[in-house]
Amino acid sequence: MTVEKIEKIFWIILVIWLLLRVFLMGAQLYGNQNPDYNERVRQHFTEEQIKSGKEYALAGFWVKFFFGFIQLGLLVFLIRSGALSHLFDRITSITGAGLLRADLLFIVAFLLVMQLIELPYSFYMGFIKESQMGFSNLTALGWLIRFIKSAAIGMLFETAGILLLLAVIRRFDQSWQYLVPVVMGLFSVAVTLLFPVLVTPLFYRQRPLEPGEFRQKLLEIAAKSGMETEEIYVIDESRYSKHTNAYFTGVGRFRRIVLYDNLIKSHTPDEAALVFAHEAGHWRHNHVAKGLGLGILAMIFLGFLVKAVFPYLASVPWFGFRELASAANIPMFVVLITIFQLFTAPIESQISQYMEVQADTAALELTGLNDVYISAQKRLSADNRSDLTPSPLRVFWLYSHPPALERIELAEKFSPKAP
Repeated sequence: MTVEKIEKIFWIILVIWLLLRVFLMGAQLYGNQNPDYNERVRQHFTEEQIKSGKEYALAGFWVKFFFGFIQLGLLVFLIRSGALSHLFDRITSITGAGLLRADLLFIVAFLLVMQLIELPYSFYMGFIKESQMGFSNLTALGWLIRFIKSAAIGMLFETAGILLLLAVIRRFDQSWQYLVPVVMGLFSVAVTLLFPVLVTPLFYRQRPLEPGEFRQKLLEIAAKSGMETEEIYVIDESRYSKHTNAYFTGVGRFRRIVLYDNLIKSHTPDEAALVFAHEAGHWRHNHVAKGLGLGILAMIFLGFLVKAVFPYLASVPWFGFRELASAANIPMFVVLITIFQLFTAPIESQISQYMEVQADTAALELTGLNDVYISAQKRLSADNRSDLTPSPLRVFWLYSHPPALERIELAEKFSPKAP
């Protein structure tokens, strides 16, 4: 295959990515136009709640629309102009080649460039939009400090992961595609285990839930789900925002469930218990471990794919590819992964939604509180200003959770299995 043909295929794929993104963004603007669906939504939510959710979903729409194109376009420009390749050569001439010299410094420099490109967008969407919508509890300076802290920690983990990846490829140049999934899988497990212990305390005051009737109820739900835990943790999300949520993290005996303090403040004890039971459902089905396993399978596929196509990609001069284990390849791989992720997003989306349905079903099985579950979903949707009439295409392609109506109707139809 000629260089010209390979380059032409790249531009065709990029144009298809652009059109797909335009279509998906347009679907968000259009929303769900099914009269039957919208009528069912109105049976559970007021017109004001529907309008409020749509307003929040579309806030900053055009900023989001154009930034995705600008970000990828700017990265392609920096690669095609040779600026990033020149930066790598310049660093190498100063420090000398080596994983912990030129490669390390280039990775840090590149990630820093990406964070600087991201900063204006993050400030608008994460602070200005959130403030306008009434969610943010931060000042502009407070938001900036949190962004810098988050970016620094993210860069630390990303740099470590990339260096580990390059080290494996260099050491095992003939069999790396077999070893990379295992090594990176173990790295993912380590990050998952360390995150609640080392990272969360840098942002939140994390404390055990206070003793009392509510805590006892949650521990009973935990026991029914098979959770081996003596503590349930609460973080002070109210320092940053008014959003309500809970999450599940960790694997094996290091799994833990964490509640936002806003959730406890704005929900009844039974409603908060239902949200907790949903997270216990993730625990029951061991979703974190399954997610890591699926990630390893994806890495195996990508490893063989990269090995097959890399010689062709490396033949196009402006792509900037060096030997496979060079950090100079990272910018173009970021472009390719960005394109690839949008095309494969429905796979991840549908797996995630399936797991969420499992967790919802487990919550109903553990508590039997169908009506309370419905009220909890309504309150969560209203508190977080969820889009209650989303486009079916976007739900299929991008959503990690089913829409509020589907979760409510699941509870309406649910009946416990006969013993």
